[in-house]
Parts: sequence; structure tokens; C-alpha cells
Amino acid sequence: MTQMEASLPTDRTPATLHERAEQLVLDTVTEASAEGVVLALDGSVETATLAAVATDALGPDSVTALVMPAFLTSEAAARDAEIIAQGLGLTPQRVQLQPLLGAFREAMDETGVSADDTVAVENALARFRMVCRYYVANTTDLLVAGAVTRTDRLLGTVTKHGTLGADLLPFGACYRSEVMAIAERLNVPASSPAGFESSPTDAERLGVDHATLDAVLVGLVEDGESPATVAERVGVDSATAERVADWVAVTAHKRQPPKVSDDAHEAR
Repeated sequence: MTQMEASLPTDRTPATLHERAEQLVLDTVTEASAEGVVLALDGSVETATLAAVATDALGPDSVTALVMPAFLTSEAAARDAEIIAQGLGLTPQRVQLQPLLGAFREAMDETGVSADDTVAVENALARFRMVCRYYVANTTDLLVAGAVTRTDRLLGTVTKHGTLGADLLPFGACYRSEVMAIAERLNVPASSPAGFESSPTDAERLGVDHATLDAVLVGLVEDGESPATVAERVGVDSATAERVADWVAVTAHKRQPPKVSDDAHEAR
């Protein structure tokens, strides 16, 4: 048993988590009287596993898969995503975002605001993809399913109104290593771990594997331990545990709903 597994409820097996995610998809679509779900595929293990779970829950005819690259460097991941979709019996729809990004940069340049900030551009692309998913959802009576994990949410590696823009997050309570275990159970391939993102993953930036990073998060968040205690128990240096704790703290706003005025009408 891993350090992470020891700190979580014993009913969090890959089979159980898979069943819960699948049931969430089915129940949410049924309750909304929707025709199915639309999701984005980028070659990553999370989006591929989401597509597999949604297809198991609803059948391929009720799952629309969008592949939305923006750069030539994303072509390999896009092809991986399309192969994964086809293997699930889906017909992937390619939406090329490069023209949209070019028009956006031109429009921003005319305002005097630079559109060359790498992080800001990646956030903008995440929001463009959200808009595309919701446009398809609105015009075909679908719900938007997102592949965000609990790891993503705790570390803040999500985009407000972008990757978080969804009607349901089947893996929202699962750590990334748990999603990888579901993927292994379902024999889901994913040869582009980072998807369309060009920046290193959080685990890569910390120099640890995903299971270790999740074990640190479980200790800090689920068990309420100090960074020093977590570092000793998990077997990482204290600086790594402290850095993760800082990430969780400074990104807390991403896990909160928008602030509203303290008005009696707002409470009703």
C-alpha cells in the first residue's frame, strides 16, 4: 500500500472510482434530459480516460469529441487524440484554433496590449476551447464534460472559465494518479502526457513522479499535516513539500465561487 492509499478511504479502488465517474456521467445527462456530452481530447491520459468513461456510460453515439490544437507543435498530440477517439468508436471533430488565436492577437495588439505572454496565451486558449465546447453543447443539446482532477484543482493548474468551464467533472474528486489507475484498468493509451500544453507538468517542475506529488497533497490537504511531517513520511525534501503547500495556498481562489456583495437579496 502506498503512502497516498494509506491516507484515503479504502473504497477508492480503480474499479470503484471508475464506476462512480461513469455513474456521474449517466446521472447528470439523464437529470438534464440532454442528448449526451461533448468533451475535448488533447492526447493526455486524463482526456482519453474521460472519453472512455463517457463512452462506457452513454455509448459512442452520445459522445462528441473535439480535438482543438493551436500550434504545429501540437500536431502529434492531436493525431494521438484522434486515434484514441477512433479506438473508442468516436468520430473526432478537428477545430483548428490557430486562425482564432491569430485574430485575437491582432485585436489585442490594436488596443496596445501585448498578446505574447505565454501563460496568458495558454489561458486564453483554454477559454477558446471552453467556448467551442459550449457552442457545440448549446447547438446539439449536450452537456460539457471536463477532465480536471483533484490534483489540478488543489495545485491551481486550471484555468478559470477555461478548463474549469464544464457541467460535470467526473474526475474532480480523483487525484491524477487515481485517474492513471483508471486508465490502466480501461487499457487507455495516452502517448502525449502533457496534451497540448508546452510547459512542464507540476510533477516535472518538482522533480517527482505523479504518485509522490499526490501523496504530498493527501498529507497536506486530507490529513492536515505540516510540510515537514509530510516530507519525512513521503520521502521528499522539505523544500518540495513546502512548495506544494504554497501552491495550494496561493491558488485557493481558483477553488472558490465568484465573490458577491453581502446583500440580503444575494442570500436568497
